Amino acid sequence: MSERPAVRVVREQEFVVDGTLRASPEKIFAAYTDPELVPRWWAVPGGSLRVEQMDVRPGGKYRFVERTADGQELVFVGTYVEVRPPIRLVYTFEVEGHGDPVTTTVDLEPEGESTRVTLTTRCASKEVRDRRLRYGAEAGAKAALQRLARVLEAPEVPER
Repeated sequence: MSERPAVRVVREQEFVVDGTLRASPEKIFAAYTDPELVPRWWAVPGGSLRVEQMDVRPGGKYRFVERTADGQELVFVGTYVEVRPPIRLVYTFEVEGHGDPVTTTVDLEPEGESTRVTLTTRCASKEVRDRRLRYGAEAGAKAALQRLARVLEAPEVPER
């Protein structure tokens, strides 16, 4: 990662986390859409992630089960809204059983040999946005981008 991810509130219902990764948009898009690669960077340190469902197409669903280092299990579910390889991925996201789904947009813009990654999270309200930020969405997104940067350094990650 060529810079530390930054977060900014851009609208009443949105916040953005962005950074630059030393990889092509194709490689980053593959890491977001390949069920073999997602567990390598999504899971928190000491934890694991199992992809139970991942149908990457508009209207397709995903279901990821994460086990944290302390044994807690979280289930993440959502629907893919827009899939435009290799520059944009839009999906809904929620922790199963907790409500307050959000929509995340991943925009990938080439910058020389690197790619600017912009993660925009749109919440149902300012209150939901503030609650997500208060309970770790910012830190989680930043940490995930840093883990993704390490995974992208591996030569076996394909470019699609």
